[in-house]
Amino acid sequence: MTDDRGSSPIDPDSAYSDASIYVDAEVAPRVLGWLRDALGLDKEDGAELTVGPVRVYGEPNDYNTGRHAHPSDFLQWPTVLECEAPSGAPAEVVQAVTAVLEALWHGGFKAVAACGFEDELPARGGIDRYPRPARVSGASAASSGSWWRNLISRGKRKGGVL
Repeated sequence: MTDDRGSSPIDPDSAYSDASIYVDAEVAPRVLGWLRDALGLDKEDGAELTVGPVRVYGEPNDYNTGRHAHPSDFLQWPTVLECEAPSGAPAEVVQAVTAVLEALWHGGFKAVAACGFEDELPARGGIDRYPRPARVSGASAASSGSWWRNLISRGKRKGGVL
């Protein structure tokens, strides 16, 4: 339930302050345009979208190698949607990121969210939709759930900090 004072600021160090959604699509502006239509958002938002308390903007993925990535290797998918929540309750942020993910999935896009709250998102942010192949060396399936966390830090990407 919200009060009449409006949304409160989110601590920039909060797990809910940002999320990255990796999308297996080549052109970020096209993905954003599709999302704008699918979610019925204001066409005057320009290069970014506002979904609840979350600002969403797209850019080429700095981790994309240009090679055809394994279907589960979302860190190399060509587009990343950066989601920033300067205010709002954690539940509102989860709801907004869920809306973006589900719209992408319903539109046939492969998308995975990398954030500090992916366990609160459907399909654990999408990682359950695109399981990482089991390692032959005997690694447990439980240890592969957040394998990507070893590759990038939350909130940091090549080229700067979110």
